[in-house]
Amino acid sequence: MADLQMKLPPLNALRVFLVAAEQLSFTRAGDTLHLTQGAVSRHIQALEAHYGLQLFVRQARGLALTPEGMALLPAVRDAFHRIEAASEAINRRSRELRIKTSPSIAARWVLPRLAGFRARHPELIVSMISITGFDPNFKSREYDISFQASLTKEPGLVYHRLRPARFIPVAAPALFGSTAPPAPAAFRDYPLLHPSHDDNFWQHWFTLAGVPVSGNLDAYTFDTLDLAITATLRGMGITLADESMIGEELANGSLVALSDIALQTEWAYYLIYPQELADLPSVIAFRDWALAEFAETDAAGG
Repeated sequence: MADLQMKLPPLNALRVFLVAAEQLSFTRAGDTLHLTQGAVSRHIQALEAHYGLQLFVRQARGLALTPEGMALLPAVRDAFHRIEAASEAINRRSRELRIKTSPSIAARWVLPRLAGFRARHPELIVSMISITGFDPNFKSREYDISFQASLTKEPGLVYHRLRPARFIPVAAPALFGSTAPPAPAAFRDYPLLHPSHDDNFWQHWFTLAGVPVSGNLDAYTFDTLDLAITATLRGMGITLADESMIGEELANGSLVALSDIALQTEWAYYLIYPQELADLPSVIAFRDWALAEFAETDAAGG
């Protein structure tokens, strides 16, 4: 390192040289850099002393570069361009927040509230990646923080538990016309909408409700909870929906709860990020906002 420091000229002097060489004027270089002409001259003298060579010559029409100065200029210009590009990338990274979440959480939790976060942190560049299924892999660094349901905790990650996953049966009032909503034993008289290809939610719920069932319970099966809720809003049948995602629909009456029996799964919803990103300002800002937001939502009952 000591040998490298001896070989490299002063960085400030190189910056002054670059501007002076591009403008061929110490006066204009000083104006650009907010330096006096004398200060520019001293930087150039220091650089020439470092090399033991003259870099500028004075001519009748102003300054000109010596052959050595001409050889140095493109290397200095390229070096500063690279430094500026790297600095801009680093600055952008510090202002960027990449969020990964499932389509349902994105549509029903994050997007309705994201404008509030942006209002608090307009300096951040927010991007969102949606993916189905549990994916705790942050090694690709395609995202910084994740909203997702999880059963297990992976080493090296920070988990903030947001809420349990609790499912209740709901439907659009129009599904029943002028008749009263059915009791659980009569749910199978209507199409049952499944919010997942992988979980037997309806079978588990009927068992919990003490309703004996046999045979195929499938009517429509969706790969996201949001699609199942959307289909239910269209009057296509009855679904089991996570009650934390349908607070607005229950409040405005577009969906009605058909039972207070809730299927609470082993899954829970978490905010997750790698331990090494715990001090990243964008992650801290989003974490604090999200935890406060969901605490307020829980306190309000939604």
